[in-house]
Amino acid sequence: MASKTVYATRARKPVNWYQIPDIVTSCFLLLACILAITFFCRVIINHAFGVVLEPQYWHRDYLGNLVVALIIALLVQSIRKTLLLASVVIVMFQLSNALKLVVLGTPASPDDFFNIQNIFFLTDGWRRVALFFLASLPLVLTIALIPWKRASAWLALLVLTIAAYCVVAQSEPLRIALDTHIGNSVWNQPANYRQRGLALHLAQETVRTISKVDKPPTSDAVNMALNTLMGTSSDKQTNDSQTFELNSASGAIPTRNVHVFVLESFFDPLQLGEQWVPEDPLPADFRELWAATDNSTALSPVFGGYTANAEFEMLCGFPVTRNAVFFEGWLRKPAPCLPRIMNQLGYRTVASHPNVPGFWNRTNAYQLIGFDEYISKTHFDLTDSVDTLLMDHSMYEQVFKYLDEARVSAPVFNYMLTYHGHLPYPSSENYPDKISAGKGSALLHGYLNQIWYKSRALMQQLNLLRQKDPDALIVIFGDHLPFLGPNYGVYTEAWNLPSDRSDFSGTHLEKLTSPPLIVIDGERGPLKLGKLPLYRLPSLITSLLGQPSKFLFDATKNPVAQRVRPVYGMHYTLSENTAVACTENTTENEPCKTSNAWLDQVKVLIGDIFTGKQYSLE
Repeated sequence: MASKTVYATRARKPVNWYQIPDIVTSCFLLLACILAITFFCRVIINHAFGVVLEPQYWHRDYLGNLVVALIIALLVQSIRKTLLLASVVIVMFQLSNALKLVVLGTPASPDDFFNIQNIFFLTDGWRRVALFFLASLPLVLTIALIPWKRASAWLALLVLTIAAYCVVAQSEPLRIALDTHIGNSVWNQPANYRQRGLALHLAQETVRTISKVDKPPTSDAVNMALNTLMGTSSDKQTNDSQTFELNSASGAIPTRNVHVFVLESFFDPLQLGEQWVPEDPLPADFRELWAATDNSTALSPVFGGYTANAEFEMLCGFPVTRNAVFFEGWLRKPAPCLPRIMNQLGYRTVASHPNVPGFWNRTNAYQLIGFDEYISKTHFDLTDSVDTLLMDHSMYEQVFKYLDEARVSAPVFNYMLTYHGHLPYPSSENYPDKISAGKGSALLHGYLNQIWYKSRALMQQLNLLRQKDPDALIVIFGDHLPFLGPNYGVYTEAWNLPSDRSDFSGTHLEKLTSPPLIVIDGERGPLKLGKLPLYRLPSLITSLLGQPSKFLFDATKNPVAQRVRPVYGMHYTLSENTAVACTENTTENEPCKTSNAWLDQVKVLIGDIFTGKQYSLE
């Protein structure tokens, strides 16, 4: 009997509804979903955050997001996983960028990723845990979704690594190509973001950052800059005959104490007008003291945040010319800043700030610039605080008690950075509201009440200090103007600011960067300094202490009859009290031509002293 051949048949597996076997369909789905996510983010950013995006460049935003999704697809190798991870990454980065833009007026940058730990220092408790969870979610999802057992996943990582190496190796040609075809404005980063979209903006700025790494100025360039700046500039005041090179400079070892009060978000709110501020929150004795200086102002490099840049200028005597936190990525070597100079003059140098010690890399930065001691959050009794912000009067009491108990015979350089007055301007039962804003702005209302307490704490401590230490040199200034709402908030209406930063005049920029400045030269009393950039304070202090020596920060003496204030990639210059806005390409008027040439030489010294080979020190 013939055997019967039996053919086994393989049962066909049912196709689940969520499986997408067709690669064409998968690609179409990816394109459509990323398009939907892009427009969802743009609508939210526009309406919820008030950031006006330019509609003609939507395709760049879309293509940038699509590249991000394709990189994710290469790693996770699944359309469902790609859509999940791409949605999380794109939405989180887009909204975080919008938040930074409305708070600080500048979009995300590569430095934000290097310095992300500082974000956590702004919160505590469950808020810090929640923030950590959100910030780590994209990375955790990426690690979890990559199929590590597949050889194709490791091949994808190898391809991406090679691509990254090529970008680093060819960063300068790539930067030139991107700037040529996409465009770049050094001084208008918000416009860069609006015209590029977030992904392309971050990619282009990352290439720019990489292209500048490890390219310090040469010895010849440094010598030329020193000769130019030390030999031809003059610090002629525009408002007063006060100069920094005092005839009485003796060179004797100074014995006077120096006290520096850096006041968080401190400015004169009456400048907003009676409609916004119907009642003066500042006490009469402060007004009287400030009037004795002819209402001098400190020209700050920042608005609404980035206190560390104002600190760097005041402590090191050089302007911040980058849209980045100088303490974080650009202060890499021990530098001859004011604290180190004061050490050499025999001073005990103490910095105090009741915040997390590592915020803005202060622990390392303060050490690099020469402080002996750093009193931070862990050293303070924080009982008298409002929502983690130590009240100024408590901070002053604790700092001066610490200095008195130390009983050191050497004079002290006492640098105090306050914390109360910081966003979000909270109140408490112990410190109830004392004043109201004229118009409906919760932030302005909170700020006015903070400065009410802050200014009175200052004057109380100042009166005690001047009685106890009448010959002390006292420096008081605000680090920057307060944040009062998205896109310059209250200032936009009060000062009729343009909607686009490209239309800001020098006067607009000056208003946004001019907190009060008070310098009390012992028994000589308050000085009339006019409008002084913060980076000129070290030279002023050493000259008032009778030091005729030339220090490196003396190289930043401004061109004759000018005050130069760099602000986020551009600058303005004050000449005869007229503020002129300048970009690095402005050559049609004489003030900008002169200030640009001066800035070019100053940047050479900055690159040499703080990150380069320090030829200047030789």
